[in-house]
Amino acid sequence: MSDERPIYVVDTNVIVDYVDIIPGDGNSQPEEPTVDLSHAHIVIPTVVIRELSKFKSEKSDRGKSARTALRRIRKIIESEMHSVKDNYELKRPILVPGSDQLLSVLPVHKNFKHILPFCPSEDDMDGQIILATLAIIFLKEGRAIDGSQCGELSHVFANTNVTLLTNDNGLAIRARERGIETQRYGYKYPEPYTGRRNVVVPKELFDKFYKVRRIELDEWQLYMPGQSRLIANEFIVMSLENDLDYPYDFNPNHDPYFSNIGRYDVTENAIVQLRYVQDFPVQLHNAGQAIYAEALMDRNISAVICTGPAGSGKTYMATVYGYQACKDGEYIGVTVVPCDSQSKLGALPGDLDEKMDPDVQPLKNALRNFLLNEDKKFKSELEKLKKFGTDRKKQPRSPNGEDNAEKRSIKACLKDRVDLIFENWFTIVPIDHARGRDFAYELAIYDEFQDQNVSQADTLIKRLGAEGKIVITGDVEQIHAPYIDASSNGLVYASRQLMDSEMVAQVCFTEEEVIRHPLVKMIAMRQKDKKMTHRTS
Repeated sequence: MSDERPIYVVDTNVIVDYVDIIPGDGNSQPEEPTVDLSHAHIVIPTVVIRELSKFKSEKSDRGKSARTALRRIRKIIESEMHSVKDNYELKRPILVPGSDQLLSVLPVHKNFKHILPFCPSEDDMDGQIILATLAIIFLKEGRAIDGSQCGELSHVFANTNVTLLTNDNGLAIRARERGIETQRYGYKYPEPYTGRRNVVVPKELFDKFYKVRRIELDEWQLYMPGQSRLIANEFIVMSLENDLDYPYDFNPNHDPYFSNIGRYDVTENAIVQLRYVQDFPVQLHNAGQAIYAEALMDRNISAVICTGPAGSGKTYMATVYGYQACKDGEYIGVTVVPCDSQSKLGALPGDLDEKMDPDVQPLKNALRNFLLNEDKKFKSELEKLKKFGTDRKKQPRSPNGEDNAEKRSIKACLKDRVDLIFENWFTIVPIDHARGRDFAYELAIYDEFQDQNVSQADTLIKRLGAEGKIVITGDVEQIHAPYIDASSNGLVYASRQLMDSEMVAQVCFTEEEVIRHPLVKMIAMRQKDKKMTHRTS
């Protein structure tokens, strides 16, 4: 057994979540794994093979990963023939074709239980992985597995170069208790792309953009030499260091045109003005909303990815835009795919519509709020209600003598109107039913996309059809799906896959741009401060 290379024992969950840790099928290893295995000796206990074999029949992504891993492992180990002794004592690991990695599959040493006060049962999979790792440590020290050369345990565990790779907290704790080094495995990802950059620019450059509404790329590079490369459809929020330098007719806090924001148009090779914000059907309150509205309204942009905290308007603005765009003849309808509902279909009572009702309500709520704020009739009724309440003596009589107090409530009237709008223009589709569909001439909204895994996300972003548009929304801070984290979810995957395309725009709301209620904004700001404190401590 060679002592030159570090040995890494790989747990089942690492293989399932990161199947590319096993080379094969022409796959390329990620550029920045959290653990460098390029020159390592990878050991897979047979108990892990047993678990993968148990998962392989599943029709889930776990089953797919298990099948892929087993196929790759078999191809590698069949490239050489070893004796039983070689396998049990890790004497001849296999050099993985096309790499500098070594791979071994280690049978669990049942006899090894006799030399330690540790005797896991056959169905204790974690215990069996720990047992196999302990066996490797003894083998690395040149000890016999029957314990005849066991010696002092303290010497055996000193300066070993064996590490158990696992993302299972319980297994890691049990392994550490027995002196085994453990480490998580994953991929290092760059900071998430926000689709916007806030920059302080020279007065000359700001004045030029304010007057001409355009900055050529070479001008931008001349004035801003320290800035990184512009990304297609990246939004630039420009400001001046001195508030007194702004043009006399421009107020950065009260400008309905958002004249200080530009979009990098890769076809024109220039930063251009926002062209559609004034046509958006609701009033825009901040830079994030202006950027989102521009991306939604631009028909040259086929996919919009919007992230940010709750209450910033992600679903609200997409719903209102879809309704208005359908009325204007741009789409034949809006299809909404709630991406967190696939697990609920079999559990909730009722037919499909009843099961999907909880996912319908946020959209109907958006339409209700839109009507209350923008529809003249409902705005007028709401003002009357605020002024007079339901007191018959205070309320003015209607022209036909009918008492307003006897009319149906605003809430009931709103419900009828919203139900009619939803029935005419909106369709809600479970994620499982979206596979294989083609959203041609439609607006498709994928809500809560952070709860998708990479495979599901890859399938959904390919559903776009002719003259259609997809809007992907979510918040990586609100992941509820199991086995998904802040770096391995569908929202981050879609952002990376679709970045730097002239057909895609990305928007990231900040905590300061929460508009639902001052209390919600306060909570978001406190969570942000707490998160920043945690990162710096």
